[in-house]
Amino acid sequence: MKAKLWGSIFLLSGISVTASANDFGIGLNDDVISTEVNLKLQNNATAALGYIYSNDGGQLASGAMHIAHDAGIHHFEIGAKFSYAWAKESANGSAVGIGGRYVMDLGSKLSFQASGYYAPSVLSFGSVDGMYEVDSKIQFQLNPSLALYTGYRNIRLQYDNSNNSTFDSGFYIGGKASF
Repeated sequence: MKAKLWGSIFLLSGISVTASANDFGIGLNDDVISTEVNLKLQNNATAALGYIYSNDGGQLASGAMHIAHDAGIHHFEIGAKFSYAWAKESANGSAVGIGGRYVMDLGSKLSFQASGYYAPSVLSFGSVDGMYEVDSKIQFQLNPSLALYTGYRNIRLQYDNSNNSTFDSGFYIGGKASF
């Protein structure tokens, strides 16, 4: 399984894309650490790669592709997110969630950000029978290259033959560096 994951990462790293801006974020609380790399591609397309380690839930790796649209202080992204969970108390599995992200510039270097994805059973594989993920945060931009944020995230996995489990649910703090 690890060979397939590393093979996929190697294949994705070899794909040539033109990115105009990138950022790296890291968030944490007592039980969870999460990382995310966001890429702004050509023609209003964005991509994101993420990894979450939870003491209670296990590990979750994800990759997403979105189409973006800006409307004044509002920024919308709609697309799909593939997630693979190595759960501690449940079986492993994957899901393709449909959803997106939203950002609203509040002024004074503050912004509100939210994301949500839902994967029904038809887009869930392995022992996973469904998944949803919601996340919201308030971000303060210190300078053009550095931001701090605090937020709340809830990721829930649904299973065919076992109890549903909450992979992550709680508040976190973090930072983002743009390059």
